Amino acid sequence: MKRRVRSLIHGPSLVLMVFLIMALGRLLSLLIPTEFYFTFQSLFSDRPSRTVVLSLLLKMSAPLLASFISGYWLYRRGGGRGTSTCHSFYKRLRVQWMPTFFLAGFSAAFLSAWPIIVYWDLLSNPEIGHLKLTFFGIYALYMFAFGYITLMGLLAAVFVGEHLDEIPADEKMVSKKELGRVGALWLINSGIATSIMGVITK
Repeated sequence: MKRRVRSLIHGPSLVLMVFLIMALGRLLSLLIPTEFYFTFQSLFSDRPSRTVVLSLLLKMSAPLLASFISGYWLYRRGGGRGTSTCHSFYKRLRVQWMPTFFLAGFSAAFLSAWPIIVYWDLLSNPEIGHLKLTFFGIYALYMFAFGYITLMGLLAAVFVGEHLDEIPADEKMVSKKELGRVGALWLINSGIATSIMGVITK
């Protein structure tokens, strides 16, 4: 009898991934100079736009790295060539791991933005206080971007694992096209948010 995947989200993995992303983000904040480290509060600073973009990319390296390491471990544990659980892993990748990793990235970004969302009236610049809903929309776009970059790390890990195992192209679970599609969704969300941010803070 085949075992069915009961839930789209794997709770323990979700909690662990959120912790890893936030822990890596915290570590980066200690290693990277302040002007190059992105926080949601830093959106109110007078940083040059190029610095904001660079700091955002560095910030997103945390979910990318955390998901790549975790994804590669999952692949080697259950998806590598010759393992008896290979088929089960591929099924769980689509049904469970992908939504779990995406939600982990989104949740980590949400927790990072939570203070500015709750204490908007205290932390925001009075000159843009009336743009509260606009900024919340920007935060939502960044949260989706974090979700997509986390998902991309997982898919990249599986892609690399399959490449190292020399799995034929027609048998691979993750293709370059899929990686490109997820990467494009990440760029679209972060690009739109950054562009809007640049316009309203001029």
